[in-house]
Amino acid sequence: MRSPLRSILLTIAVGALAARADAQRAAPAVTYPGTQQYDITAAANGQKYRLLVAPPDGFNPNDTTRYSVLYLLDGHYTFPAAIAARASMGIFNELENVIIVGITDGDYAFDRWFTSRWRDYTPTANPSTDSSYARQFKIAVEQVRSGGGPAFLRTLRQDIVPFIEQRYRTTGDRGLLGHSLGGLFAAYALFSAPDLFHRFGINSPSLWWRAGDTFAAESTFATTHSALLAHVFLSVGAEEGKTMVPPMRQFGEQLGKRGYQGLTLDTVVFQGESHTSVIPAMVSRTLRVLYSKKK
Repeated sequence: MRSPLRSILLTIAVGALAARADAQRAAPAVTYPGTQQYDITAAANGQKYRLLVAPPDGFNPNDTTRYSVLYLLDGHYTFPAAIAARASMGIFNELENVIIVGITDGDYAFDRWFTSRWRDYTPTANPSTDSSYARQFKIAVEQVRSGGGPAFLRTLRQDIVPFIEQRYRTTGDRGLLGHSLGGLFAAYALFSAPDLFHRFGINSPSLWWRAGDTFAAESTFATTHSALLAHVFLSVGAEEGKTMVPPMRQFGEQLGKRGYQGLTLDTVVFQGESHTSVIPAMVSRTLRVLYSKKK
């Protein structure tokens, strides 16, 4: 038979848990002051995207000031890191004023995030790698399809960039930041859309894709271009291993030896950082290198 004291304590505990659950349900979601969110469906590839926008500190929608824009791939984790980095460096006025735009698909479940970025950030189809990674991450093989990079680049050009530039006063100076497959896509855009973006954060790029497609793309580009009007920041974590570190170094050397007119190139190997731990560091350093007032 349950004692009266035990019944009272159990009632109090259940009541406390219920009250805590009610408080959590009633608590407002955390938001970043001064930021906006937009959901769009891109005509270029038919996919849905969520755009997270952070105008610079002191932004006034009623004045005539125009701003550069930095577009972040994998925006659900790069956007918060970029806001924090910009705010901390802003204390001492270290950075240019720049609008930050995080690009996401609005669904942060792992399967959805993985398959959408796998589709969008890979410039060429690679069926054998699709199958391998689907098995590794226990995702249905039919959901993992690479090669949507060209369609996503059209989405940026025809949908996302015009959407932002219709709502914010911009200068036409655009940057693109990517990590891992996002870094692969940023490298692809460097040679496929040098008119669309002018500053590139190519971080921990998956240059192993299809046995080095990016190196071949750069070689092809070099046969018809002597100029590359871009500021490129190239980085990798020192603990990312042989698949990532040597190709990043090789890519930097290949770019540097070309002698492209108008190219500014910075490379960093982050000591003590892995493929995932490097993310906050690479976001912060990309901002500092590409948008520093101390150039």
